[in-house]
Parts: sequence; structure tokens; C-alpha cells
Amino acid sequence: MGKLLFVGVTCADVVINVDRLPRTAQDVVVYGQRMTLGGCAFNAFAVAHALGEPAVLFSPVGTGAFGDFVRKGLAAEGVPVLVENGSMENGCCYCFVEPDGERTFVAYHGADYHYEPAWFDALDMDEIDAVYVCGLEVEDPTGPVVVEFLERCCADKTICFTPGPRPDAVPLDLFERVCDLHPVLHMNGDEAMVLAGRLCGGAAPCAGDGESPARDCGREGADPAADSEVREMSGAVPGSACEGVGADASCAFGDVPSAVAALRGRVQNTVFATLGSEGCYFDDGSRRGVVPGVATRVVDTIGAGDSHIGALMVGLHRGEGPEEALARANRVAATVVATAGAHVDPELIRAAAQ
Repeated sequence: MGKLLFVGVTCADVVINVDRLPRTAQDVVVYGQRMTLGGCAFNAFAVAHALGEPAVLFSPVGTGAFGDFVRKGLAAEGVPVLVENGSMENGCCYCFVEPDGERTFVAYHGADYHYEPAWFDALDMDEIDAVYVCGLEVEDPTGPVVVEFLERCCADKTICFTPGPRPDAVPLDLFERVCDLHPVLHMNGDEAMVLAGRLCGGAAPCAGDGESPARDCGREGADPAADSEVREMSGAVPGSACEGVGADASCAFGDVPSAVAALRGRVQNTVFATLGSEGCYFDDGSRRGVVPGVATRVVDTIGAGDSHIGALMVGLHRGEGPEEALARANRVAATVVATAGAHVDPELIRAAAQ
């Protein structure tokens, strides 16, 4: 069995507990703060690492106090730094957590979001089976470098792509290029509706317009009755229909199952959309439905999605079907949200995965 490769950010998460977020020019008092290792790629990698899955973290580390913190933290975890960027300061993420556990991020992107083509030459891609990439890296100025790496070195790998919390900010042409590699997609329900609207909406017609190539954004093989049942199970919050799409284009994404089906048609691979405490909806073309979540007390939601995809990739890499892999991922994510911060004791991760 080969390894999982996680390409993306490792940074310092500065977690700040507040009663509420301030309005402009308003002061609030912080009642707790701490700094932990974080970053989407690291959080996902850490779950795979805790579960004993062979995994590689490809995460540039820069200079400054935050770079030193990351470097020391990775060393303590026994994780090598594969890319040292001595010319840029490392970034960080300020994580504001309110009493209900919801988080708001304010991120400083530094060396941790910067990539050079030659850096990827250090990787032995013959030992890699699957690759994780987040849309936050693709969104940044060197995002094309990351996409070119996927096109050049990962066409024969399983690519797991998570658009991230800003799917409306990633350049559409880069999104299209990633989708052309037929990745597995993982995101939450709201992100799925936004992404489906962008990829199959007015800016990119689903049916050919005579100049643009036609794309499969329909719902071939879908069972309307089953989808209705899934919508009731999911409790997904309806979103807006895609703008500029004709009624016959089947791309009015007011619900998660419709958006996921369209995305699956676009990438021709399995699509996963998390639904918070209610679990995760998936569509692999032949099966679709919700794998229920796990009831838990929410401390904060930092790293919930990252830990979910990390555990999911482990299950899929071991040959599990989506239902079994999702059940484990749901348990792991529930453990993470019940703990302060995204960096959870590996023993708790292992216990949740049993």
C-alpha cells in the first residue's frame, strides 16, 4: 500500500474566545486564548497520522515567530519539514470562538501559502496513492503552481479536493482544471451549492452553447423519490438557485442533493457534503444518501471538516465503501468538535475511529 500526500498549510492557530464578535470600532474582552498547530492540510494529515496510515505532509514553513512555532510543533510530532522557505514569514490564523462553538477565521497568508514548482521535485510520487489539496491554496497567487503539479504528477492518483470555506473566491478556470482531473470532492452543504452554481451556473453553461463544450451537470440515474427522502433526512438549509441558468438546464441548486449530483456529474467521481451534526450526504453515481452523524457537545468547530476528510481518506485508502468510511469520519469529527482546537490528542482520534 502506498501513502497519502497532504499538500497545503501548516500554521499557528491563535484561538481567541469571545462572548461575541465586535462590531466595527467596538471593543470586546477576550476570556481565553491559546496557540496550537493548525492549517487545513495539517489537520487532515494529523488524523491520518494518528490512525497509523502512511502519510506525507508537504507544507512550506517560513520564518518568524509563527514559523518557529510550526517547526518546533512538527518536530515534536515527529513530522519532517519538507520545504523550508527562508525568505518569507510564516502566516497564522486568528480563530475567534463564540460560546456556541462557532468559529470565525481571520487569516494571514505567508510562506505557508507560497509554492514554487521545483519544490515538488522532492516528492517521490511513485509511493503516493492519493493526494489532498484545498481550494485555499489554489485561491492564492501561486495557486496555478499547485494545479500544475496536480496535472503533471497526479493524473494517475486519487485526488481528494476540498474547495474550502471560500469556494466563490477560487478562480473559476483553476476550479475547472482541477475538475478535469476527476477528483473526489469534499465540502459542506453550503459550499456544495455555491460551487455547483459556479461550475454549472450562468458563467459555465451545462448544455453546450455552440462554443463552450457541453458538460454533464444533470442528474442521470437519480431517483427523485429517494432524493426527496434524503432532503428530509438532511435538514439542509435551502440555498439560492443558480443565477442565469435556464429552467431546462437542471442546475437550480436550492438543495444539497441536487448540487452534489451536479458536481458528481462534472467530476465523474464521488462527492461528499457534510451536514453538521446530521452527518454527511454522498453520491457516487450508483448510491446516494446520508450517513448519520454522532451526537456530541460542541466546544468549537475548528478543524471539523479537516478532520472529517482526513479520516475519510484513511477509510477509502483501506478499501472501505463510502458508508463505512463516512461512519468513521463522522465519529472522528464529533470528537474534534467536542475538544478545544483542531489539534486533538491522537489517542482520542484512535478511540473515535474504532
